[in-house]
Amino acid sequence: MDNGAINIAVWLLIIVCIWIVYLWRNSRRLNEDIRMIARQHHLIRHDDKVRTLCRAIHLINPNVSAGPDYVVRHDDPAGEPVIAEWRSFDPQPTDAQIRHALEEVASSYHDEEYAEMRRAEYPSVGEQLEAAYEARQGDPRRQIDIDERIRRVREKYPKADGCL
Repeated sequence: MDNGAINIAVWLLIIVCIWIVYLWRNSRRLNEDIRMIARQHHLIRHDDKVRTLCRAIHLINPNVSAGPDYVVRHDDPAGEPVIAEWRSFDPQPTDAQIRHALEEVASSYHDEEYAEMRRAEYPSVGEQLEAAYEARQGDPRRQIDIDERIRRVREKYPKADGCL
């Protein structure tokens, strides 16, 4: 083999080695990112305060997601979670924006929870239809009982603006 062929083989070997190192480093970085995103999602699933903070951030900017765009930490269970790292090119929300969004999230969650409690105590649609049928057939006793149950639920959970 002549020197030109050896030089080409050495350069090709160097290029291949550089490419392998590059791919290895990128795959390591990708694997670390995947683990970090999995930890974020685990934290969100199991920590109500973190989930609420993420909902507030999503309310401010629906284009960002926990993990790839920002990292949330909640080290002190008595304290509030914080944005540990902002990775997105979008501007990071201010503390005032986050506080306002947290109030909105808490309010909407309360409304949803309230409506769900009311819905759970109502007689089922099947019961209501059966009572209406019996009332049309001349026996209003069951309809009166259903109406009384509905009245008690409405008194217990009075309808607010935007609620069921």
